[in-house]
Amino acid sequence: MSPLERLCRWLLLGYPAWYRRERAEEMLGTLLEASPPGRKWPSFRDARALVAGGLRARGRTWSLSMLWVVIGAGGAIYATVVLSQPDYNEVLLIPPTVEWAGEPQVIYWVGQIAELAWLLLSVPVLVAGFVRLRGWRPRRWVRAAAWAGSWVAGLALMGQAADWVGAGLGATRGVLSVRELAICAAWLLLGGAMTWILAVPPARRSDVPSTSGQASGNGSPHVVEDPTGIAGHATGVGQPR
Repeated sequence: MSPLERLCRWLLLGYPAWYRRERAEEMLGTLLEASPPGRKWPSFRDARALVAGGLRARGRTWSLSMLWVVIGAGGAIYATVVLSQPDYNEVLLIPPTVEWAGEPQVIYWVGQIAELAWLLLSVPVLVAGFVRLRGWRPRRWVRAAAWAGSWVAGLALMGQAADWVGAGLGATRGVLSVRELAICAAWLLLGGAMTWILAVPPARRSDVPSTSGQASGNGSPHVVEDPTGIAGHATGVGQPR
């Protein structure tokens, strides 16, 4: 395996497993054929197209849930920093907000916006995942239940981090909270679990964001395009029946 092929395969991991099974070899073959001999790295344009295509193939529900997870993990890191500061105080009750002496205002306001965004995203994440999985169908109830469980786990992680920060109010010295770092790691594991739960093909092929059919004007077979625009046309395009 050449270095170029190895790197391209790594980039293709950004696509869901079901999509890679259907299209990865075709896309990889097209990339290798279009690359000059001896190239060891994919071009910036191809790499960008693969990354963007992978995000489109995973869909908006995955992007929304990963934003929710990243904010949660960032909140755990912020809590770790807060606990390392002596004499931090609670400045707002709803939403729960703390501030330490000398905290840069930009960090304070970023934390405020992130906390509000996490709260506002919570219900849409749950509903979007249920709709994406078609959770009302009997064959999908297991994944739908797993999705609901992962959502509840996210709430529990955020609540536990807030409880530990609240318990440290009034402390005279800062500490390095390993527990908060463990919550950050748990958020990352939760993101992997949510990614796995969503890694199923859409119930309707028309819902697949990464493929689209086009017909040529002479009765030729449909052309199937991947979201990157780098995969070649289907065999027989432009040929008469």
